[in-house]
Amino acid sequence: MIRLASALFLLLLCGAASAATFQNGSFEIGGKSGTCTNTFNIPVGSTLIPGWTVSAGNIDWEGKPPCGWLASNGSFSLDLVGIAAGGIGGIEQTFDTVPGATYKVSFYLAGNYGGLPVVKPLTVTVAGVTQTCTFDTTGKSQFNMGWTHKHFRFVATSTSTTINFVSNVSGLGGLDNAGAAIDNVNVQESKYPGATTANGCSSS
Repeated sequence: MIRLASALFLLLLCGAASAATFQNGSFEIGGKSGTCTNTFNIPVGSTLIPGWTVSAGNIDWEGKPPCGWLASNGSFSLDLVGIAAGGIGGIEQTFDTVPGATYKVSFYLAGNYGGLPVVKPLTVTVAGVTQTCTFDTTGKSQFNMGWTHKHFRFVATSTSTTINFVSNVSGLGGLDNAGAAIDNVNVQESKYPGATTANGCSSS
């Protein structure tokens, strides 16, 4: 009986250890150390950023000044469009959810002010629903990114859910290498039931 109880306890521990909890929302884990901490053109399929997979084009992992820009939290953030990627880039993460439970997604949005278009598009797809956001980079700079808090809710339909952030600036002018920037992504179960029905990201 003692052996059986011990085995069950070990199985529970292993299950807890392997749970895919949402992680690394501020992109701080795995970043470079030193003065210039940027990592450019991370290709589709890459898992270089712990917890995340590049889902489209390529992306830039931006560090702090003097080589990068000020993040909304910590030292790192993402430019979702790298160079020579056709003007599109994205990143996704899959995490455990409870079917029928409501979750709140929050993140900070800005944009790469160094190239066109001035207004950066972003889509966030989770549980089969796509939210559309934009960010105007007018007057923004390395030390004044203008990070804006965005949030919405969704209802989980499965035991695991994938959230996918994509910025597509193709055909919108410029060199197609300056997209929406994101940081400080957070997903947690919400005490308010039901999902936001509007197709858009609320600001606060």
